[in-house]
Amino acid sequence: MADPGREAVALLTGPRMGPVLEQVLRPAGLDADRWTLRRVHHRPGVGASAIFDVAALDGRRRVAEVVCVSTTAPPREAVGHAGGPLLVEHEGLALTAWRHPHDPWLPGLPWATSPEAVGRTAFDSAVAAELTAVSYRPTRRAVQRATHDAGVRYLKVLRRGRAAALHGRLRMLLDAGLPVPAPAGEPVQEVVVLHELPGAPLAGAVRDDGAAALRPEHVLALLEALPAAAAELPRRPSWTDRVLDYGHAAAVALPEERQRAERLAAAVEDARRATDPGPPVPVHGDLYEANLLVGPAGRGRFGPLTGLLDVDSVGPGHRVDDLACLVAHVAVLPTVSDRYGHAPATAERLLAGFDDVVDPAALRVRCAGVALSLVAGARRSGGPPDRARRRLEIAERFLAAVA
Repeated sequence: MADPGREAVALLTGPRMGPVLEQVLRPAGLDADRWTLRRVHHRPGVGASAIFDVAALDGRRRVAEVVCVSTTAPPREAVGHAGGPLLVEHEGLALTAWRHPHDPWLPGLPWATSPEAVGRTAFDSAVAAELTAVSYRPTRRAVQRATHDAGVRYLKVLRRGRAAALHGRLRMLLDAGLPVPAPAGEPVQEVVVLHELPGAPLAGAVRDDGAAALRPEHVLALLEALPAAAAELPRRPSWTDRVLDYGHAAAVALPEERQRAERLAAAVEDARRATDPGPPVPVHGDLYEANLLVGPAGRGRFGPLTGLLDVDSVGPGHRVDDLACLVAHVAVLPTVSDRYGHAPATAERLLAGFDDVVDPAALRVRCAGVALSLVAGARRSGGPPDRARRRLEIAERFLAAVA
């Protein structure tokens, strides 16, 4: 039986996307000359999306375009008007395609990518802001950094109907004393505008000295400060709750290791069900080094931690899943760059400290699940198979360490 996810990724990452890109650009009077795949995102059971950098021709003038293509059907309200997405069937697959920034799921992205509009609205100024893309996941979300004489803001672009909820969540966490970004006014076109926090991502400290100033108790204090009211928010499955899906994604990304990845996912799922995750508590939901900021000096109960980012997933869950998310992400940092030579020791130090507050077997099982969820991501930007395979090996080691 054909695998839709594997077929979609094969098409989006292969050499046959030219006709789709040409169709997207044709209404603007542009011809696709050359194109390269920047990144592909595969969400098992949801769909796959790809970002293409296109060198296009406007008559004799060469222009740079970004075109996105997804296997997901667009929201109904985004279809049928000028500038809306192109719906096309290509090689048996129904595709949704658009020119960036006109993502049909993210209505605020055109505003958030307009220096003039951001200058006027976010800074109340006739002077345009300087914008830098921090991240973009087609159909899901984007983050822009806006720099202006009046300061720095971060623009979090969300799907329809989600900005108000995030705004309220940030206010709740600020009231609880957590170091989360403060909203700069009300949301604008489903974009939450945020003040900048002090500090730098934890990854830099791991690279420099293994994040020597960060102790397990600092992370635990941060999580303990999550307010009880967060337990009333909608619950989202943890990374390990969906380990079978991520095992499938790993098999798609590493077809030569398909059986190995799927066997590991099944073993993690069995072990997850057999271990005790502890009581339900408020959790962050995506606690890893990019979402933790650290400063140069340790102060107070959070030590060097100066910021907690990306709180969209805050809600009820299990503490062990937050801790496993952090440990597993740190453990795979050497697959990103050789500069993270301290990372394995850092992961072991955190793991040992977290063993005192959660079941050690449950922790390692969930570390294995998170590491497995990161295998497919190692191939999204065309990375070498060895990087993904090393992450698979790390997941196997975590599971093998379960007592």
